[in-house]
Formats: sequence, structure tokens, C-alpha cells
Amino acid sequence: MSERTAPARFALSADGPRLAPLDGASVLVNVVVNLEHWTLDRPMPRAALPAPGGLSVVPDVANHSWVLYGLRAGLPRLADALAPLADAVTVALNADVIDRYPQVVDLVDRCGWEVVAHGVRQQSIQSYDDEELVVAAALERIADRFGPARGWLSPGMNQTDHSLGVMRRAGLEFNHDWMIDDRPVWLSTEAGPILGLPYTLTLNDVTTYQVGLQADGALADRTLRTLDRHVVEATRNPVVMPIGLHPHIMGVAHRVGEIERIVEAITTTRGVRAVTSSAIHDWYVEQVPAP
Repeated sequence: MSERTAPARFALSADGPRLAPLDGASVLVNVVVNLEHWTLDRPMPRAALPAPGGLSVVPDVANHSWVLYGLRAGLPRLADALAPLADAVTVALNADVIDRYPQVVDLVDRCGWEVVAHGVRQQSIQSYDDEELVVAAALERIADRFGPARGWLSPGMNQTDHSLGVMRRAGLEFNHDWMIDDRPVWLSTEAGPILGLPYTLTLNDVTTYQVGLQADGALADRTLRTLDRHVVEATRNPVVMPIGLHPHIMGVAHRVGEIERIVEAITTTRGVRAVTSSAIHDWYVEQVPAP
């Protein structure tokens, strides 16, 4: 078997196509709120509190409660903080959330946020026997509630060798998993090209607080410093700045103020605009059609 390689031709970002701003904005901020179902029937995808003795326990009441608190109390708080962005927010949605937590999807509907698919539940695709069935099930359930999803963000950003082709054949137009540039890139699949949209491990509350164990305030600090740098870089070529959020991490009372600071910077900085994933796709494809 030949060596696996990324599904995009390698190029220096600075050598990429020159893009026109989007309605006068050259820094396109893509806020992605991850709304997830963590089933009590399996080990939790991540733990804030390890079980005594380092065991992996089922049911994991403590860590399930952590995420459930985020949906019940953290999400309304986070929605209030994001309100100045209006409908320019994207939700990466586990399809199981639709049936398990209907009040959550009603809130998403009221906010007018865009929905992209985020699997069926928070479970790595490698743990399933049939990837095509998982993708089809997630897209069908989301389409029934919100209309067809145009894009996909995988749980844990994990893929198999065939994921992009499966997604392309299912009619998806973009995927967020390949976080290789500050601008979209075309990804090749056996079913034809699919657009790779930026996502982030650096401006992401999971890697900042649950993996990196940074002090409170770190996400706002690195986000605002990133924004300052992108404003400078965008004078040469527009950039996309994704921010990955989870209500159980940023919807808690001692951190939601960071989101308010970030939102204020987005809405008051010249040349900066919050946009959905689909808006980024359409802006890029109009200028750089599929190869």
C-alpha cells in the first residue's frame, strides 16, 4: 500500500489564489458551535473528571453531567453572548441531538444558525462498521428538521481513507476536517472534489482548556491576538478565522465573558465579519471553481 498523503496538493499559503473580500470584509470569522450527544451507554468521548483509580466507567455520570449541563444551562448563556452576530453562526450538530434534546434544536432554529452535520452522536467514525450508513443517517435526520446540510465536521475531526468520497457521493459540498490553511482548499476524492474549509485546533475551547489546561482567559487572549494578526495579513489576501466552541466549556458562567469580548472585537473591527460555513464556501467557489 502506498503512503497515505493529504487529499490536497501541497502549496504555500502565501502562493494561493488572490481573493476578493466578501462584502468589504477580508477577515471572515467562522464561529462553529458544536452541539453533541454523549451516550451513557459508552465511555465518554472526553473526561473532565477521571473515575477513581483511573477506570473507564459506564455509565459515566460525572462526565455525562458535564456535557448535559452545557446543553441545559451553557447553551442559552452562549446564545446570548453570540446574539450580536445574529444568524452568522454555524452549528456542528450530532443528529441524535434532534430527538434527544428537541429544546436545543428549537433554540438553534430561533437563532437562525446554520446547521452542518457532525455525525450521529459524538463517536469516532472508526468505531462503526458501515460509514456510508452513518453519513446517510445523519444527513437524513438533519434534512428532516432543518433542510439539507451542505457540509460536515467529523466528531474529533476523524476520517477513514474513504470518508471524503462517502461525503461527496452523499451530496455534501464542504468538509471542515482538514485544517491545513487559513483559506479553503479543494480536496480530491474518488467521487470528485469537495471543498475543505478551515477549522481550528488553536482557537478551540477543547484544546485550550480540556487538553492544554490553560488558565481562564486563554481562549479570548489567543483569539484576539490572532484577530490582530489576521487583520494585518488580510491586507495581502483575505483569510478565514474559525473559532470552535462547546457549550459545556464556554457556556459556563466564569468563561462566557470571553465570548462577549470576542464578539465585541468581531463586530467593531474594521474589515472583519462573522460568516457561516456555507457563506465561506460560496464566496470561495465563485472565485476558485472546482478543478
